[in-house]
Amino acid sequence: MVSATTSASPISVASVIFVAVGIHQLLSKQFPHGRPVDLAPSNRHSGSPLDPSNDSLRLSNGKLTKIYERVENEGSPLLVGPETIMFDADGTIFTLTQQSKLVSITDIQQKSEDNAAIMTAKVTEVADLGIGR
Repeated sequence: MVSATTSASPISVASVIFVAVGIHQLLSKQFPHGRPVDLAPSNRHSGSPLDPSNDSLRLSNGKLTKIYERVENEGSPLLVGPETIMFDADGTIFTLTQQSKLVSITDIQQKSEDNAAIMTAKVTEVADLGIGR
């Protein structure tokens, strides 16, 4: 009998275990609560249907109203990349920013008489929620 030999070194069991443990560690850090699961459409959250006739945030000419931060006393802006908008029971506006800060938006004023689509607001940091993106 002739035995077949190859010039490549065989993969050891230890290297396979090392790679498997490394992949497991990587996935456990990327998905700390388990792997994502695709839910059936019947189990997904269904919110209220969109109302295309709702134009409460639009001016009569069709433009959206935009709110910009008033940065006072040479300070740095806090309203960088607002992502999630929330309202409390008193009507105060809060938002989460890209730097993981919870900020409140108060004292909203029209910037100028000739442009009603631009508003300015005072922005105050409420909490720093830790490391951002």
